Amino acid sequence: MPSHPTKAFRKSHLWIPIIAVFIILLGSPAPPGLSLLGWRAIAIFSLVVMLWVTELVPLPVAAILGGVLQPLLGIATVTGALAGFASSSVFLILAGFIIAAGLVKTGLDKRIAYSFVGISKKPERILLGLILATGILSMIISNTATVLLMLPIAVTLAAKTGLDKKMLLLAIAFAANIGGVGLLVGTPPNVMAAQAVGWGFYQWMWIGLPFAFIMLFALWLSFRIQFKPHRVRHAEKMEKLGPMKKSEKKCALVILFTLFLWVTEPLHGIDSVIIGLAGGLLMFILLFDWRFFEKETDWGSIILIGGAISIANALAATGAAAWIAEGFLGTTGLTNPILIVFGFCMLALLVTQFIQNTATAGMFIPILVGLAQQAGFSPASTVILPSIAVSMTFLLPPGTAPNAIVHGKGGISTKEMLRAGILPTVFAIILLLVFSFVFVGRI
Repeated sequence: MPSHPTKAFRKSHLWIPIIAVFIILLGSPAPPGLSLLGWRAIAIFSLVVMLWVTELVPLPVAAILGGVLQPLLGIATVTGALAGFASSSVFLILAGFIIAAGLVKTGLDKRIAYSFVGISKKPERILLGLILATGILSMIISNTATVLLMLPIAVTLAAKTGLDKKMLLLAIAFAANIGGVGLLVGTPPNVMAAQAVGWGFYQWMWIGLPFAFIMLFALWLSFRIQFKPHRVRHAEKMEKLGPMKKSEKKCALVILFTLFLWVTEPLHGIDSVIIGLAGGLLMFILLFDWRFFEKETDWGSIILIGGAISIANALAATGAAAWIAEGFLGTTGLTNPILIVFGFCMLALLVTQFIQNTATAGMFIPILVGLAQQAGFSPASTVILPSIAVSMTFLLPPGTAPNAIVHGKGGISTKEMLRAGILPTVFAIILLLVFSFVFVGRI
């Protein structure tokens, strides 16, 4: 028997109300306008959300449970319940992980980071370089990996320049959150949203990239206003990495080749998943073997995406998502598409401060698809911006792994994060409103 109880056991008092709610929902008759299978799908969805919120079990485990319960309750066949795990989106994020592993294996990620932070001795530009390096890297590799890479660089910068270490650590956490929305492979919520509306790399880029770069600049501006960074002593030179190695050049060529094909997808018509997997195959041939990739990959995120897609499919197929959306429209009385989408952006932004952003996206996306069906406008108009909003997490540690990492390893208190995150959150709200006016009804 283990000497220390597991996290789930320590929180065993939470299991009783969660299971009770699930049993009550299953035993209750379906409400008017919803089938029994739709009501069971909502019961499963509620159970998974409660487990995501409380984190009694790892998020991927909760997502798998949602798939397991579907055939047991007659909602879907085994094949249908597990279809989410074979989704093209799962393979797209897998391709992203393969390409990211090449950056890590060759050290090209570190060179990119140093090239940005070493461009100036002025404190404001050092901060800008750190934010840009983090944001751009997190568009390609996972936000968690980006922060773990940038954390020692930020600590070194603080030691060599005298800049506020906590300011730099908060900057990389927030920049990783922002940068992840820039490209489709940057963070799981992007892939889940694109899957729901049938978007590829090219379509996402035209909204994600402008939003990310504007927000990265807004983050820099907000930190300049709040922290007023100034150089305490003469900045020393950063570590010299020497000329690019042959492996780095190979990695750079593969990434540039893959990005070029992704961006020009409308011209050649090759699916973005095939392009990503082809780039990944080149990484395997030229740079590393499967064992290295196996160790570097966040397999939990892949399982979480597959499970979330499976649950979303069940809500859509049974009519539960449309029923929830119809109830929302009837309760709020909102009819303007812009106000509806912006309202969901605000709700998503609030919820994601407390719940991991991928889980938040899993909660909202099926409802937003149903909302589009009920309101009679494009699913992309309702899904994309709230899915971006779930990554605008600047106030509390639980929302994203970057926040949790700097909170724990950087010794940053919740109060300090909250204070630093208020102004970036205001900028995010303003930008989401602007993007709602610009894009809702046009995508």
